[in-house]
Amino acid sequence: MLNKSRPFSFNRGLSTKHQSLYLIHGSYINTPSSGGFVLPMVIAGGLILMIGALILSMRSFSGLRGAIRQSQGTQAEEIAETGANMIIQELNQNYPYLLVVDCEVTNNSASEQMEPPECEEGWESYELDETNPIGKCTQRQDLPKNAIEMIEFKKLFYQPEGKGYYRLRGYEFLGDRIQGGTAIIQVQGQLRHGEDDDQTITSSAVLEKEITIVPKCCDLALFETCNSSQGWSYGLATETIALQTGDIIDEDPDVSISGANVHCSSCNEPPTDKCIGWSDAGQMIPLAKREACRNGVDITEDMVGVIDGERTSGSIDIPEAPTWNTERWGDPEPFTIGYDPFRPDRGYYAPKITHANQEGPHPNIDGCYTEITNSKKTTHCRIKTITASSQSKLDIDPGDGDIRFYVEGSTINLSGDHFIIPDDAKFGQFAIFGGASTWESAHEKFKSWGKGDKSLNFSGSGEINAFLHMPYFNINFSGGECWRPLIVRGAAITNGWNSTGDCAQIQVPTNASTTICDTYSVCSTTSSKTNNDMEFAAIGTKRWDYVQLQP
Repeated sequence: MLNKSRPFSFNRGLSTKHQSLYLIHGSYINTPSSGGFVLPMVIAGGLILMIGALILSMRSFSGLRGAIRQSQGTQAEEIAETGANMIIQELNQNYPYLLVVDCEVTNNSASEQMEPPECEEGWESYELDETNPIGKCTQRQDLPKNAIEMIEFKKLFYQPEGKGYYRLRGYEFLGDRIQGGTAIIQVQGQLRHGEDDDQTITSSAVLEKEITIVPKCCDLALFETCNSSQGWSYGLATETIALQTGDIIDEDPDVSISGANVHCSSCNEPPTDKCIGWSDAGQMIPLAKREACRNGVDITEDMVGVIDGERTSGSIDIPEAPTWNTERWGDPEPFTIGYDPFRPDRGYYAPKITHANQEGPHPNIDGCYTEITNSKKTTHCRIKTITASSQSKLDIDPGDGDIRFYVEGSTINLSGDHFIIPDDAKFGQFAIFGGASTWESAHEKFKSWGKGDKSLNFSGSGEINAFLHMPYFNINFSGGECWRPLIVRGAAITNGWNSTGDCAQIQVPTNASTTICDTYSVCSTTSSKTNNDMEFAAIGTKRWDYVQLQP
């Protein structure tokens, strides 16, 4: 029972753990104890903030290092590009003959990256002699003749001073020393740090460029026509000849200077009177026709062998014909135009020879490769043998470019009536090269065939518009009646030339001399095989990329 005379004490009898309760607005709350959790929470929060700040700092530092590395890598790439351009410019200006010479750098290991490149088997040891068919124009520099000159010459390979350092890693020419080709150059750009005598490479990049190499005339701009005195001299150059009543004449009978010159290397000296037959060449000019010949009467249809130009004999170096370039165009099996007994699945195969739309292997003709230089297309075809006639016509369409056959086999047989190969084409748009074979199979040993072991047989009537550069071939003309002549409209370089029948002719175009020189780079016949009127030039970049540095 409550004692009304004494007020009740709420604190009385409460346990110790309830003594910290205070009444607020009629409710009791618990106040913090002096040994609470504030301090640990503050410490934990501070640690979290410190860790976050540290992570952000590390990320910022990592980003800064990445940006520095990226900047250094970009600088190394720029150095490599500058170095490649400077080397190519130096070759163009002073040593263009080295553009067709390999430079295999032998000290490219990781421990040798800061040493000057060595190219002892290439540019450093190259000599201008009979091995180089195109020589040095007079305004170009000679190769070094002593150790002091070699030190200066080797600066062509690298930049030895400054923080930005470039170094040639290799130069490879893919082509031939007549027509030119492409070259692949590798240059390393290096960004260095430290004193001159204690440097380290901080960043490196290797640039690989593929450039186009073309022949050009001395003292003239690229693709400018050479002077006529610099052109090829002959309508026919051969080791042996049996002309009989065939003719070597100018296409334009009114031309001021004849291009229908004939040279026979194995013949004795011809008579000085061009109207007396050249017996060693088998040229037939009957006594009854000599007076008409001296009076300028056209006797080409009178069973007479006519040579409009000069006749010469003696030893000259017949230029070697270009061969199929496996490094540039791959190594496809040559194809037969006609029936190939080793490919019976093809039957009679005679594709229309045209250009591909893009540079590279022809998508429709295995064995052909199209190159494009300054928008001009040149299609190269690797041929085994050819058998064609007017009924099975060989269809060639060079368009605005030119088409070139490289014959690996031993025979070409063309026959029929009134056909033209190629039709509606100018001289300089089709060539047949018959040099040393570069391909053979287990059953076809073409590489063993030598000069004079191969033959081009042309019979009936018809016309070939071509440059025949075929020093391994004997060319045999059978037929050629004057009402249906047998004609090569162009020029020929052969091992042997044999003709039967009247009006079996070479008709030499007026521009043949310069066209052969400018288009096919056949410009002279000297004992050293050099031509001081020609050189090479590097033009344009076909491809470039940065490659991984090999250890």
